[in-house]
Amino acid sequence: MYILEIKTNKLVKCQIHSPTRDLIPRKKDGWSFNWLDVYKRNSKSVFALKEETSQTIQGMLQLVNDGGMLVMELLEIAPQNIGASKKYDNVAGCLIAFSCRESLKLDTAYKGFLTFVSKTELISLYKQKYLATQTIGNRMYIDPSSGKKLINKYLANHE
Repeated sequence: MYILEIKTNKLVKCQIHSPTRDLIPRKKDGWSFNWLDVYKRNSKSVFALKEETSQTIQGMLQLVNDGGMLVMELLEIAPQNIGASKKYDNVAGCLIAFSCRESLKLDTAYKGFLTFVSKTELISLYKQKYLATQTIGNRMYIDPSSGKKLINKYLANHE
């Protein structure tokens, strides 16, 4: 999978993995969530996206299996990838597509469905860019068909 370096318009190979404790980003470095607390509670639910040639985390994700349904509990883009002067694009897309791919591995009635609760200001972005469907309030989901499209766009033929 690749993220897009804005400055050079070049694709940079990256990977998503379960990070070690020493790589977990900290709030003091500008991150919104306390990822160390999340990691301490359930390290197996935490994933990090980083460049293949660097230890710098570009995005973080927490996935939880809730009764056979995969829930994207937390998703955060690194501070350097937010705003007009961001370093990389497609970070969220790669993390969401990864989540969709993980949901397809389930052997339950919810196989292929990814659910999450969106911040109000991001609902339209999730609908348009990530093909999500809004249900009640801020609860959203990505169905298997839409998930496969995201996997093809952000992950396929790039690994």
